[in-house]
Amino acid sequence: MAVNTTDTKPRNSPLRAVLPPAMIGLIAGIDNTAAALAIGALMFTGPLSDGMGLGVGVVLFGGALLALVVAIRSVLPNSVALVQESTIAVVAAAIAAMAVQSVGGAEAKIATAIVIIGASSIVTGALFWITGKLKLGGLVRYLPYPVMAGFLAGSGWLLVNGASVMLTGHDFGLEFARSLSEPQILWRVLPAIGLAIVMFGALSRLSHPAIMPLIMIAAVACFNAVLMLAGLDLEVVRDLGHLPAINMSGGVELPTPHLLSKIDWAAVLAAVPVMLVIAGLSMIGLMLNVSGLELAMRRDIDVNAELRSTGLANVLSGGVGGPSGYVGLSMTVLAQKTGATGRGAGIATAIAMLLALFFAGHLIFQVPIFLTAGFVLFLGIGLLKEWLVDTRERMPLSEWLVVAGILLTVALVGFMEGLALGLVVSSALFIFKYSLLPVVRFRATGVEQRSSVDRSPTAIKYLSEHGDAIEVIQLQGYIFFGTADRIVNIVRRRLIAEDKPPLQFVVLDFQNVSGADSAAIACFMKIARLAEDNNVSVSLTRVAPELRNSLTLAGLELGENQLISVLHDIDRALERAEETLLSEHVDVDGEKSLLRHFVLAIGEHPRLPALVDNMTRLELQPEDVLIRQGEDANDVFFVASGRVRVQLTLPNGEVMRVRTMLAGAIVGEIALYLKQPRIADVIVDAPSEIFQLSAADLLRMQSDDPQLAALAHQLLASNLSEKLAVANKMIQLTQK
Repeated sequence: MAVNTTDTKPRNSPLRAVLPPAMIGLIAGIDNTAAALAIGALMFTGPLSDGMGLGVGVVLFGGALLALVVAIRSVLPNSVALVQESTIAVVAAAIAAMAVQSVGGAEAKIATAIVIIGASSIVTGALFWITGKLKLGGLVRYLPYPVMAGFLAGSGWLLVNGASVMLTGHDFGLEFARSLSEPQILWRVLPAIGLAIVMFGALSRLSHPAIMPLIMIAAVACFNAVLMLAGLDLEVVRDLGHLPAINMSGGVELPTPHLLSKIDWAAVLAAVPVMLVIAGLSMIGLMLNVSGLELAMRRDIDVNAELRSTGLANVLSGGVGGPSGYVGLSMTVLAQKTGATGRGAGIATAIAMLLALFFAGHLIFQVPIFLTAGFVLFLGIGLLKEWLVDTRERMPLSEWLVVAGILLTVALVGFMEGLALGLVVSSALFIFKYSLLPVVRFRATGVEQRSSVDRSPTAIKYLSEHGDAIEVIQLQGYIFFGTADRIVNIVRRRLIAEDKPPLQFVVLDFQNVSGADSAAIACFMKIARLAEDNNVSVSLTRVAPELRNSLTLAGLELGENQLISVLHDIDRALERAEETLLSEHVDVDGEKSLLRHFVLAIGEHPRLPALVDNMTRLELQPEDVLIRQGEDANDVFFVASGRVRVQLTLPNGEVMRVRTMLAGAIVGEIALYLKQPRIADVIVDAPSEIFQLSAADLLRMQSDDPQLAALAHQLLASNLSEKLAVANKMIQLTQK
């Protein structure tokens, strides 16, 4: 039987490769053309209406450059960059303010408006590029979310207000409401509101980006159908204010060099703060869209590379007077879903916008005002809904009130004032909330937390009775003016506490402290004065070099022999405090007899001398090895006098001290019971007398003298119980 070797895999025809990008370019081109008409009408209204053709031209040409450069350089091959409405509202407000304040004629104001638009894009592009070059893109994500939401909601308000000016010539407010009594204005406002409602209703059910252009085309068709049915002439309709007035050029224009001589540079410089706001808003918008694309496409995006490519695109767009923009979320996702691979979608969008330059001249003065105003109104209400209404369900009330406060300030005072209010209130809210976080990780006394030194029963008993004179405070987080004073109050209250013995030692641990400001340093100086006045020894542990330098520069004398000392860790500080306390007790280490230690541990028993006689007495010198890490556990050791240390050798060769054991301590009982290899070395630190009880001796006692064996097990169990009790106290403290 013949085998069919024909390749049955579907071949990618040229049409299949070109069609998806072409469709995206068509949709984006129509959408951007409509947006350009709306943006031009928004920014060039009233005394600037003669510049509408120029405004539409720079939006289309600048947008084409933006789309082309991002398409070529973006880290996402199918990126589609668009002019974004959130910044256009702020640009329009700045241009409106300039038009009122500038003393030049109409041409000078139009030229100045174009420069403000272009300069804001150049500033935005420069900020993008520098941020990406310095690899600081991730820092933008730390901007407080309420401030971001407030800025974007404020942009929505500016768009709504801009639509009001386009329709009535008045800001949205009482004057707007009064103007509705005029039928001529009312019949411009109602269709715009109706169009915005239709857009909301359609897009809430259908999310395809082609829906918006189709609605706008249908609206224009309905408008012209009504004119035909009513028999109204276009010029009559234009005189009634339903169509934009035809300017001197009568079509779309692009900037020419002669405009440079007309620019009011003082007005441009006055708009620099607004340009910085626009750059910040653009940065927020780009980060939000990049985050959305990461989720939608399930891949990480190099934010810094995207900032650099988008920065270059904005600089080029601004060079021809175009507004700023960045990658569009919905259009890029649509390109992905329709199979537009490579960089064709963005390039097709740029081509479509360039082609629109040739047709927009015929459309610009034929598009009814209600359409452009309704589109702007839709965008503004959409921002208000997303960032004011919807965020109420996602934010705590205190944070949402910041959003509402920013919006209210933008509406009543201005955008810059709203910006300032948002930053101040958010900073104050952050400081207040952060100050409520516990600065103390946990507190303990010398009774609850002990050093790693195993002491005699007499010493343990003494520390159990007098350990309250030691206060351990483990700090955490960043210590600043909102939290530092609480540490001082803790020490002050402990000093005057009548239900506890006088405070003698304070241990402040900084292991979990990330830093401290100058106010915190001043508070530590207060603690130093309190310690000096009350003869209290203060130990600082795990202090970072930067903090130690700050304390020294503030005039605090630090050292092991100073009233305030710096030690390696809590264990060293506790050991030092315990030794000082024990040195005040005359008989604390006076007992050198092993028998005496046994009596103090479990009480008098007639067989205790016999137990000691069954052990092997060892006399060891410093650096003698009592136990080696890894060897079998065949015996247990009892320290009659002297000092030994338990240490671990880590895989990297570093030696770490684990415990120190003094007279009365028992060494190696856990490994003996569990029959496990030794997990640490035990080294002699000082001349010591140590008694050894082997496993063989213990087994022999269990066979020959069960009473004596039971006494040995009782002694070992008592020691283990003491260690377990201390460990339980530490667990309880850390879980509080």
